[in-house]
Amino acid sequence: MTGSLLVTIDTEEEGLWGGTYRSRGNTVENLKGIPRFQELCDEFSIRPTYFVDSPVVEDDYGANLLAELQRSGRAEVGGHLHPWCTPPFDEELNRSNSYLCNLPEPLQLAKLRFLTEQITTRMGRRPTSFRAGRYGLGTFAASCLVDLGYVVDSSVIPFNDLSRDGGPDFSNAPWKPYRMSTDDILRPDPQGPLLELPVGVGFLSGDFVAASRWRCRLSQPPWSWLRLVGILDRIGLLRRVKLSPEQSDAPTMCKLMDASVSQGNECLMLMFHSSSLVPGNTPYVRDERGLVEFYDRLRAVFSHCAKLKLHAPTVTGYAESVGAN
Repeated sequence: MTGSLLVTIDTEEEGLWGGTYRSRGNTVENLKGIPRFQELCDEFSIRPTYFVDSPVVEDDYGANLLAELQRSGRAEVGGHLHPWCTPPFDEELNRSNSYLCNLPEPLQLAKLRFLTEQITTRMGRRPTSFRAGRYGLGTFAASCLVDLGYVVDSSVIPFNDLSRDGGPDFSNAPWKPYRMSTDDILRPDPQGPLLELPVGVGFLSGDFVAASRWRCRLSQPPWSWLRLVGILDRIGLLRRVKLSPEQSDAPTMCKLMDASVSQGNECLMLMFHSSSLVPGNTPYVRDERGLVEFYDRLRAVFSHCAKLKLHAPTVTGYAESVGAN
């Protein structure tokens, strides 16, 4: 098959960059920015996947808008679980518990079941794709996803270690699509029931895995004392790049796409947060000028996608094309 660019949006409430987590009283005004973004996707024949959480599904405007986009075949609605605002609320609200994988297993299952049924009822279709909030997926939750009918996940963010914050360590995670082992979400198994599509992260040149190892090695004493990683990052040799218009400029994202394709990756996963579609909700889009620049970056990447002759299906659409179990 030919290569694909998957465009995914973590579609969620505002106020998540302040370090606080609320179970109630969340707002989703940022959803009003979706129609403009969807028009851009339509222009380039891109079918985005909106990973939605509970506050979005509860909102009449958001639920109706996204359900119609899905019914029309222009987009997909997948699941995006934020533990702090997904019932049942049996845990303490703190940073550690913001990662689904840190909750008791019965509570993980209960929240996943609640979100899945909520999306099914409000969107008219059972979700089959998923991304954990804060990338907080663990082996138990992955098994629950299979039991709940999901066929594809995108919670792994390669070359990133979130353990200092209480989250998973994805330093050695595969960076290309793979089927998850049932006993280790980072171990590929050709017979695994769940397809994993990692978030697009890599380097601008050379072998991604080798670059990551060098970056990790030079981050440790005594090399860290010389601040070599910072120097090599600035000149691009060990610069870790995320395929996201929130954190990378257009030329950098295009270079990452080229580097990824040159290493045989047929699936490029772009992501950002819905709250960046309305100015003032994220540090990435602070004002109207920032939003114009944000759209300029997206348009440049989508144009590059067209030059590479990449298809842009939904996440589940891609999974079906490669033979999801």
